[in-house]
Amino acid sequence: MAHRAGLGPGWLGAVAILLLLGLFRSGLASCGVASQARITGGAGAAAGQWPWQVSITYDGTHVCGGSLVSEQWVLSAAHCFPSLGPSACREHLKEDYEVKLGAHQLDSYTPEAEVRTVAQVISHPSYRQEGSQGDIALLRLGRPVTFSRYIRPICLPAANTSFPNGLQCTVTGWGHVAPSVSLLVPRQLQQLEVPLISRETCNCLYNINAKPDEPHFIQQDMVCAGYVEGGKDACQGDSGGPLSCPVGGLWYLAGIVSWGDACGAPNRPGVYTLTSSYATWIHYHVTELQPRAVPQVQESQPDGHLCVNHQAFSLAPAWGLQGLVLLLPLGLTLGLVC
Repeated sequence: MAHRAGLGPGWLGAVAILLLLGLFRSGLASCGVASQARITGGAGAAAGQWPWQVSITYDGTHVCGGSLVSEQWVLSAAHCFPSLGPSACREHLKEDYEVKLGAHQLDSYTPEAEVRTVAQVISHPSYRQEGSQGDIALLRLGRPVTFSRYIRPICLPAANTSFPNGLQCTVTGWGHVAPSVSLLVPRQLQQLEVPLISRETCNCLYNINAKPDEPHFIQQDMVCAGYVEGGKDACQGDSGGPLSCPVGGLWYLAGIVSWGDACGAPNRPGVYTLTSSYATWIHYHVTELQPRAVPQVQESQPDGHLCVNHQAFSLAPAWGLQGLVLLLPLGLTLGLVC
């Protein structure tokens, strides 16, 4: 009896590989997929472990991080581009900014890395100063990148997505390893696993031993992550970089490194822009970007015990921050803020 010609296991594997290659080339590769497993604690990352992490440079010097979200768009923090805003006090041009993708060690050449100019910067109009709402910016690259093992996008969470308290996420960047202590050459990408902290508990923590003339308020578009005892945190130069959270086998951009009171100080967890708060704004400017619904993997548990014996402070309204002064925005090693 004659056998009908068909696709055996070998053919199926070959077809799958071809389809994946086609997806990479067409820019449709799945977001939030990395080739390496994560490692707990502040340590050097492996090459390709966080393929959406980018370095934003000004005049050739690293100033901020960012996250690749499509072939031609990067998300970062608005405070990384103060010279391009309405209150700029010196003349900086977007042409002086560049984005390095696929990098591992900033001081070492790797053929996998690519550099792009910045064609457009869109900062959120509500951003005014460190600690205010709207610390988010979209960067359009001068030309699209080709996705690879070392360059891939992270998933964007849909509007109003809520990540549970205690979820272990990872912050990455090339920033300082301690206040005013730069990362040593060859500046290998660093990673740190941090648990999410509720907004109410974070407000409570930030008001422990707070100075009356330096209030700190965690607003509705912010999320906190870190440790009450301190010692582990993002720092200067990490601004704009990703807070990546794993859900259902994919990594989502839960937050953008925004600000904090010193680096790793007790009762002062890192504060991040809550990306899902701006899903509609992102989609408005980049219609091809489709934020994804995040499956609920665990119930969010109360974490008020992290701020025991301290009064919980209510959330501050947006209009109450005009006089806000922060001790240390987690930002620019070039001193771009005047």
